[in-house]
Amino acid sequence: MTTSFLTYLEAKRTVDDSALDRRVLEQFTNALSNRDGPVRLVELGVGVGAMLSRLIEWDVLPPRVSYRGVDIDSSCIVRARERVPKRLESAGYTVGAPRSVGNETVEDGVPKATSFVATWAPSSDDETATEIEITLEVADAFALEDDADAVIAAALLDIVDLESTLAAIESLLAPGGLCYAPITYDGSTAFTPRDSLDASIEAQYHHHMDEVRPAGGSRAGSALLESVADRPWSLLAAGSGDWVVSPVDGGYPHRERAVVSHVLETMADALAAVPSSDLPEESRLPAEKRRRWFERRHAELEAERLGYVAHNVDVVTRVP
Repeated sequence: MTTSFLTYLEAKRTVDDSALDRRVLEQFTNALSNRDGPVRLVELGVGVGAMLSRLIEWDVLPPRVSYRGVDIDSSCIVRARERVPKRLESAGYTVGAPRSVGNETVEDGVPKATSFVATWAPSSDDETATEIEITLEVADAFALEDDADAVIAAALLDIVDLESTLAAIESLLAPGGLCYAPITYDGSTAFTPRDSLDASIEAQYHHHMDEVRPAGGSRAGSALLESVADRPWSLLAAGSGDWVVSPVDGGYPHRERAVVSHVLETMADALAAVPSSDLPEESRLPAEKRRRWFERRHAELEAERLGYVAHNVDVVTRVP
């Protein structure tokens, strides 16, 4: 059964929650707290708003924030506009009515940008009132202009051209701004139980990332660290943001089964687009063997026996 992209984005919230390197996140949020006045955040590839909701629910943002989340996919923005206010209300925030920003629309009359304000009132003198102005916008990250204190690029830098994206991020930042890039894929996809064809399947999957897909790469996390070192940027922290999905007590927690299902579908599509003649001899597989591998993995998923691990890198940097 095909897993829709929006379902996948929603289902992976708990996987990302567990994966994020808390030391890297703490370095990012501590650096934000040292900036003067209302903090301006821009998130590229905001998806369904999971990172925005997470940062607010985890209470790690400064008390006054202006948050601009953009995504090229209008269906993601529509879903984020539905989900984020509900999550914030569940977290105790008062959420104002949304308003359109400008008169521009995209397909089906969807407003290009809408904005709303979320506030939280303290219950004691020991707590600080919070006000977050949130704008959710259908936009191309490479066409943006801004003067942000920080840019967030979660699970993004492995599917875009790294160098041009870092240049775009730099142009969006105010002097001394921060770039927080968690969940950047870096070279390892593994399943349990192990299978004799795993290495060949992974090699073909990475070949697609590196040679067939228009942008991105299978070692984007390592490439990001190298690129930061080559730039006049300061690396504040780096760590592992590995995805781990495994059956617990005979079943998958939350909606995490949908994450593995989507990964298998993505891999199958990728491998189908890789001509066998383009691969090294040791990585080639007859189509029938490849088909049976995916059948076995889907059967293990249905039986709630399949485990999945992907290695990612979390990075936070300061841009002078």
